[in-house]
Amino acid sequence: MDGQLRPCGRRSRPAEEALVQEEADHDPFARRLVLLLIVGLGAIGSTQDPSTTNASSTSAADQAAAGAVAKAQADKSAADQVAADQVAADQAAADKVVADKKAAADKVVADKAAAVKAVADKAAAAKKAAADTAAADKAAAAKRIADANRLTTAQENAKRKAESYLDMSGFSRSGLIDQLKFEGFAMNDAARAIDSMKVNWNTQAERKAKSYLEMSGFSRSGLIDQLKFEGFTSAQAAHGADSMGL
Repeated sequence: MDGQLRPCGRRSRPAEEALVQEEADHDPFARRLVLLLIVGLGAIGSTQDPSTTNASSTSAADQAAAGAVAKAQADKSAADQVAADQVAADQAAADKVVADKKAAADKVVADKAAAVKAVADKAAAAKKAAADTAAADKAAAAKRIADANRLTTAQENAKRKAESYLDMSGFSRSGLIDQLKFEGFAMNDAARAIDSMKVNWNTQAERKAKSYLEMSGFSRSGLIDQLKFEGFTSAQAAHGADSMGL
């Protein structure tokens, strides 16, 4: 030992440059830092005599290096933020394109469904209108029939009287009308009452023929003539005779 103290904790300039270069190899942004450090260190070295280096020059170099590092880090942070913002903007734009496309597709589906529903609603409305019209027509027809079949009080009484006569004996239509007229009913009321009863006149001819044969003997032609005299038609009279085996 020669008794002289050597500076501690301070690397030589080549050592510092080697360290910075090693860091630059791992981080592209550190390359800018390397350049700044080299320039700074070179400037310091050119203005000072190495033999007169003291604590103040060492402090200035450290401050310059620290400032260069801080600036490089700030630049890197700003660049990272810009890149992150761009990525976020690109992602938002892509998401909007996807959302707009989906919204357009959904609208097409909704419009198609609405069109189908409109057609179905129109068909249902037309069907209902047709059904309502048919029901109204049917109701009107039924009312007309009911009105046509409705009897007046006089006709109702004539009907009751005709039913009582038919319970006692067989009558032809004209014979029953004459009987009701004899009872004092008007011709129209008597005819209307009888026509509302749905009488089987062939059956009435059979009943009348039987009553005549129970009273006396008749030939076929004689019985037919007698039934015609009672107001039965030729066909009804012949049917009455046939029913008696004549």
